[in-house]
Amino acid sequence: MAYIFVCTPTSGTASMLRILQAIGGKALKLRAANGPASLEPRDGATYLNAAEPNLLYWFRGPRHWDTALDVSAFKVIAHSRDPRDLACNQYWWALQHPNTHDAPEVAEAKRRKVEEEGIDRYVMGRNNVGSYNMLRGLSDGPNGDQVTWTSYNQLCCAFDYMMDNLCQAFGRAPSEVAEALRMERPENLFNNPDWVKVGGTWKGSDVMPGRFRHDLKPETAQALTAKLAPELTFCARRDAPFMGHHYL
Repeated sequence: MAYIFVCTPTSGTASMLRILQAIGGKALKLRAANGPASLEPRDGATYLNAAEPNLLYWFRGPRHWDTALDVSAFKVIAHSRDPRDLACNQYWWALQHPNTHDAPEVAEAKRRKVEEEGIDRYVMGRNNVGSYNMLRGLSDGPNGDQVTWTSYNQLCCAFDYMMDNLCQAFGRAPSEVAEALRMERPENLFNNPDWVKVGGTWKGSDVMPGRFRHDLKPETAQALTAKLAPELTFCARRDAPFMGHHYL
């Protein structure tokens, strides 16, 4: 079986990939998209080969994804984050993780511009709608209910629920992978050397949903909620039923 993992950016992606690797086992190969998704082999494309076993293709954001593709031959995992938290996370990321292709003086100028703008203006100017349109395309397709839907909220607040669903997708028993996943549990992340955002290396780190409520001014949080109403409604619909209150 071949798998596809699509996700919104800065949504605990590294942790999710480690989790998927642990559940899939050592034989599972992970292949990041490095070109437009294609069901036919061609130069410069990410060829999605459903016949290749134990392979997981992963797409972070909509850049290389194609919502028109028929992916019914794959097991698909789709992962999202509250768009308000995502925008806040991107602010902190922009301050501390500049484009590595930039010269140092260019990177510093970009950081200074973001810092001077401030988080409230920054998040109101972000446009991440494409990422949610990507997931909505999967959701509205004929196989939307066969997709395994996960979220940053589940990663932080319903870890065992999410693991049960992922194990079902991979045909594994949760007891088989419980020990391998122990360090990915939210209560253990501060002791996990792979969780590089924790332990002082990134002052914008967070391991719980709802950061927008304390990162932003109340009036900004309210305006952002109104602006992102369609995306929040979608996230609430595809997240676990008991997670809906997070998107209010």
